[in-house]
Order: sequence, then structure tokens, then C-alpha cells
Amino acid sequence: MREAELYREINKCGESHTKASLGGGGTALFNPAGVPWTAAYVDTIGEPTAGLCSNIAAEACAKIIHKRLIAVTYDSGIKNALGFLTTREVVHQKSFEKALYSIQNNLPPGKFPDKPVFTAKYYDISQGSADGVPNEGGAWNQSEEWEYVKNREDQYAVDGGDGSAMAELPQADGGLLQKAALHTKSKTDINPTTGTDLGAGPGAGQTKKTP
Repeated sequence: MREAELYREINKCGESHTKASLGGGGTALFNPAGVPWTAAYVDTIGEPTAGLCSNIAAEACAKIIHKRLIAVTYDSGIKNALGFLTTREVVHQKSFEKALYSIQNNLPPGKFPDKPVFTAKYYDISQGSADGVPNEGGAWNQSEEWEYVKNREDQYAVDGGDGSAMAELPQADGGLLQKAALHTKSKTDINPTTGTDLGAGPGAGQTKKTP
């Protein structure tokens, strides 16, 4: 009972015992598991339409988590609280969707126009499962607006190249590239002794014979 009273005392302000221990009762930037807050918690890309899409997804995920928490508790008060929060996630999601749809044109996000030659092509890479059953098709890949590319030869080098890895450099950088290649070139005619060779005894498994 004394331990129970202590636990209740620590948590009376609504903070977890972990946060109370780490922060001493003051304002501590930790989550309930004691993980420090970082800027990684800020989910923003600087584009309102992309941010709204992220918020919509976050609300949908939170709704599922609340339902999972409801399924693992027998406390009616907690169930009621989580039920309220689950409903509010719907409100938030709807609000974010309304804001997104009020921006015209809202998707795809970004200020620069996309290349029309690639925006309506669907490349059938998998081409069926191991049992020979064809891939499912629908409005997401085989409607009138899509150019369905199934031929393997048409799936290679779609940018007009030959399919190999290549990069274009200014002529002035050619010499620097050659110097970097020489600097990192491996010698294939030597077999240097490593620290592993020197330290490995017969019981550890020598990597090569030593005199």
C-alpha cells in the first residue's frame, strides 16, 4: 500500500512516474516513455498541402491507436475518455480535409509543373504472382487515364538513356574525377597483413598462414 500511495503521489499532477523522476516535477520535455523531445517531432515540409495530407494521415492513425487501447482496458472511465478522443479524431480529420480541398489545385503538392509524359504512366513491374494469378487492375492503374506499360523493354531507360548508370559533369571537373579515381583505386597484386591476421591465434581461426 505504501508503494501504491507513492506511485499515486508521483502521478497526481498527470505526469508519468518516468517524467516525474527525470524532470523532478518541473516542466520536462520528455514523452511518457522518458524519450527526450527533439525537433524530429515537428512534421513539416513547408508546403501547406503536403502538411495537411500528413495531418489527415496522423489523425487516422491516432483513431486506430485509441481503438486498440480501448480493447486492452477494462476501466470504464478510460474507455469513455478514449471513446471521446476517437470521435474527436474524426472531427480533426474532417477539418484538415476541408482545408485541403479548399486549396485549388491542391494535389500533387508543389509549385513546379510535373512532366506530363510520366504523370499518367503505370509500369507493371511485378507482372503476376508465383502461382500465375495476374495482378489486380482497377482505376488506380488500368483506367482510361493511364498508359499501362507491361513490355519489359519499354520499362528500361524511360528517360531516353541506355539504362546504364551515368552522370554528366562539367569538363573542368573531369580532371578532379580522374584524380579521385586514382586515389581510391585498389591494388590487386598485394595481400597485406591485417590486424585480424596478427591477433587471431589457432583457436580463433587464422585468416592466412603466417611464417
